[in-house]
Amino acid sequence: MNQNSKNYKYNLKTIVYTIFNFIKVKKASNANFEAYKDFCLNYPRVSDYSKALDEPIIVNSYEAHIKDLKWKEMSLTTFDKKDIKTLNLNLNGKNISCIYITNPNSNKWVVGMHGWTEDKYLALRLVFHYWQAGYNVLTFDSYAHGDTYGDNTDIGLSSLPIVEKVVDYIKVEFKASHIGLIGNSMGASSAVLYAQKANNKEMINWIVADCGFNDIKLQYRYYNQQNFAKQDWYKVCFAFIKKFSKITKSNQNKFNLMKKMKLAKEIPIFFIHSKKDTFVPCFMSEEMFVEKVIYEKKIISELWTPNSSGHVWIIADLNKDYVEKTIAFANKNEK
Repeated sequence: MNQNSKNYKYNLKTIVYTIFNFIKVKKASNANFEAYKDFCLNYPRVSDYSKALDEPIIVNSYEAHIKDLKWKEMSLTTFDKKDIKTLNLNLNGKNISCIYITNPNSNKWVVGMHGWTEDKYLALRLVFHYWQAGYNVLTFDSYAHGDTYGDNTDIGLSSLPIVEKVVDYIKVEFKASHIGLIGNSMGASSAVLYAQKANNKEMINWIVADCGFNDIKLQYRYYNQQNFAKQDWYKVCFAFIKKFSKITKSNQNKFNLMKKMKLAKEIPIFFIHSKKDTFVPCFMSEEMFVEKVIYEKKIISELWTPNSSGHVWIIADLNKDYVEKTIAFANKNEK
């Protein structure tokens, strides 16, 4: 069976199964939710150690960025630590933690948006090649990550006002002539959400969306079936969105990027996704691309789906192609 979003939506068969096995499904889903909730919400944020990069190291630090590059076997040519400036933005009394690196004689900017459990320093891998190409770059801790406000992540939904604030700041404070967004995983999905719903989306020129999901509800179901619970999703994921929404105090049903793609028709998006990604399936980016170009009078978006890498690893495994393609996409859409 070809994998696509339909495989993770209720149909007559799964509805009937749920009705006739409701007590069993509810019990199994409750138990699975408790475990999956901890998996989603508990990760190191500030002044904490992580063993994710093979050895204990302080997260959200320049040293973690270097270790990340080593782990991915990427070039250790990167930003000089002394050139990285910190910035805290105030959003209605709440803190947004950012870092940025400027380029002399340039007023073009790229904003890097990290994935779930990552942070502003790990996002530096997404923007270094833009800095080499003459851009100013900024990364930030997303909602409920790092030093930015928020207690429980909703996997990028509540980052929308944060991105709006960052873009406003760059436009006003630095008189940016061009602004692009590049995000991976959660950051990619938040960037597409921005293109659809942001109040200031006309301020950006392009988006690179690397291995993002198209619907958080379906992502929960996919990941549980394929990786976490390893059971049919409809047997162990009943009412997950309702439960998560209660914890995060946000309606995660609104994080469905397929419903509002028409609103993003004016913003070029470069969808990147490896066919071998087993964390967020490639078909999600493929479906977003197909849906988006329906509304484009002239095709302005692109899709690249190499058959080479795991989740968020295309930038490492195919770095030369990744750099060339993403820089070319930016150049084409800044004329």
